[in-house]
Amino acid sequence: MWGYQSHFRISTEVAMQSALEAIGFAGDPKVILVGFQVSGEHEFSICIEPEDGLYSPADLEGVREREAELYAGHSDRRMHYSDARSHNLRHQELRDRMRAKALEEAFSTIPTEGGRSIFSGGSIRVGDYDVHIVVSVDGGTLDRVPKIFTEERDRFAIQRSLVHAVINEVIRRATRSLHLPDAGSGLLVTGASTDEIVRSATEALLRSAMNCAGFWFGSENHLLMSSISALPYEGRSGSGRLIIAERSHPAIEVLLNFRRPVKMRNVPAVRKLLEASGPEADLLTDGESVYGLGKIAHEYAVASETVFVVSVTNRGVWELSHGGEVLLTVRDGIPHLPTSVLDLEYFRDLVDRLFSDADVTILSNLARAAGEHRHGAMLIISGDAAGESERLSPQAWAIEPVELSPQLLNQLTDMDGAVLIDPHGRCHAVGVILDGVAHGIGDPARGSRFNNAVRYLDTDPPATIVIAYSADGGVDILPRLNSRIDRTVVDSAVNRYLAASATNPVDTAAAGQAWDLVSSLRFYLSAIQCEALNRARAAVDAWEEKHLSIRIVRGDVHPDPRMNDSYWI
Repeated sequence: MWGYQSHFRISTEVAMQSALEAIGFAGDPKVILVGFQVSGEHEFSICIEPEDGLYSPADLEGVREREAELYAGHSDRRMHYSDARSHNLRHQELRDRMRAKALEEAFSTIPTEGGRSIFSGGSIRVGDYDVHIVVSVDGGTLDRVPKIFTEERDRFAIQRSLVHAVINEVIRRATRSLHLPDAGSGLLVTGASTDEIVRSATEALLRSAMNCAGFWFGSENHLLMSSISALPYEGRSGSGRLIIAERSHPAIEVLLNFRRPVKMRNVPAVRKLLEASGPEADLLTDGESVYGLGKIAHEYAVASETVFVVSVTNRGVWELSHGGEVLLTVRDGIPHLPTSVLDLEYFRDLVDRLFSDADVTILSNLARAAGEHRHGAMLIISGDAAGESERLSPQAWAIEPVELSPQLLNQLTDMDGAVLIDPHGRCHAVGVILDGVAHGIGDPARGSRFNNAVRYLDTDPPATIVIAYSADGGVDILPRLNSRIDRTVVDSAVNRYLAASATNPVDTAAAGQAWDLVSSLRFYLSAIQCEALNRARAAVDAWEEKHLSIRIVRGDVHPDPRMNDSYWI
């Protein structure tokens, strides 16, 4: 399509990876460029970058036809604009959006993209091709991200989560740079730093929440919220909530109305009013002004996604949430995915692997309750809680076993030390200080809760799960075990590399992709598989050294001593 297309794609992928890592999302993003021929005669009517990747033009042959179907069935298809130029531009934009949607559908059906979520931006004319930027991320990881489900409100696109906002922001900026001559010849295709991209994405997410709540004219809302949260009141940090909804919303119970609403941009006044927020009522805002105190009625239809809450939790710290689910956390102006979200899927899997007769429902409820802490908390689930309560009693208070309610557990976390329970949720000790010997597997950047848990688990105690909530909002579930997978997945990956390495000449692209897959599964490899893979890799290295001027040198794989049959499904 053009000379720098590979440089452009790689630079965009690096920008995407950096921005997503900055917000705490590890979803293995990949960037693909797809160009559709506009006119003229070329060998390919559809071009894909990377050219030697997993996709072929045949995979996308139905995109144009699907684009036409989507366009014909769209409600805006019948929109008419009095100005001829505007009419043509709007319908051209609509067709382009429908082609992007058709691309997302097409990539989702490609077998190699199974389990991936696809995003496609609009196109820009580069030479004789309309070029789209397509991004794929791990679907399972994206599914666990807190999000809303509204995709459009009054013809405005809605950012469903911080991850969606970041991906779309990188696509938007990179797409814009396709206008430039020789796009990709420079290193920074987005024209912005990672911090700028994340801040813009945060603004887009907050603006989407405002749009869903019926306010269309906000700008720099995230800076406004950060300013309110950072401003002390009479020397103390602030805390409180602002409910964002239309004034006439039926699910808002107004308990107190201001005769003269206070503009949101009046930061000192809003900060002062925040002191009035509490258990009985929160500040009410329509996005433009704070107009009173009230609360969200129990009858609120969460599926409508029309009421949002901004919670100031500490000085410089605020969260955006909907329906009790935190969508975004901002600390000292730095946006991040909420880190206090308990990974219940992993937790339940760990319970199933370590305890044969545990009550998963009770344990899940208690694990969540511990997350309501005020200054950090630790919950220990032990297969021999009775024995450990006695052994640790010099640095813990052993109690008669008792079933804990989530409310009582939350109260107990106010005390320093951990709460020790058994797999059925019965408490055996409180104020527990874990023991263990310091060595090289801890993390000096982490706090005492995390490192004490790591040291304790390294002493080979009875089957144990430790959930450590830090005071700054993070949560760790220990031990961190690799996922259980089907043995055939590993065998298939090994056989794929052995087959790719046996061709003559070697298909370096296929061999490289096969090795990357094997490397991602190295934990599960047996000694026999490692030996076969290393032998095949050495043969590939020898061929590349003889025939290529530039090559990637890959190291050997080795069996992991921690691997055992418990990791197979």
